[in-house]
Amino acid sequence: MDGDLPQHPPLKENTVRTSILALAGLCTALLAGSLPAEAQKPAAKAPAKAGAKPTAKYDESKLAALEAKLKKSPNDARLKSEVAEASYQVGYYIEYQKAGLSPREKYRPALKLYRRALELNPQHAQAKKEKEQIENIYKQMGMPIPQ
Repeated sequence: MDGDLPQHPPLKENTVRTSILALAGLCTALLAGSLPAEAQKPAAKAPAKAGAKPTAKYDESKLAALEAKLKKSPNDARLKSEVAEASYQVGYYIEYQKAGLSPREKYRPALKLYRRALELNPQHAQAKKEKEQIENIYKQMGMPIPQ
């Protein structure tokens, strides 16, 4: 029987243990925000729209002003769409471009903004993709997804 099975060299227990410990340490460091800023930056992503990343048309103050307008005119479809896009863009900025934030400090507010974008425009594909990505990061770390 043994002659029928291919023989593979046994894995060294220390190699496997070292790999697992290194991965666990990296996960812990990311959550704690203790890695250097360069190591916390995500790899280059595929652009969201036709080869370009979101433009910096909106910032947090413009988003706040748009939200105030929407409160006064909650049925304005064009304004809802604009607030959804602004929420996505500000979330993207916080997640990928705002300097000096640990992953914990950027994922929560970005997730909240992506959810807001989807609340106003359930068809917003980029917001959906980014929201799912952050939720998957929390799942992979075995942590509860912030609400």
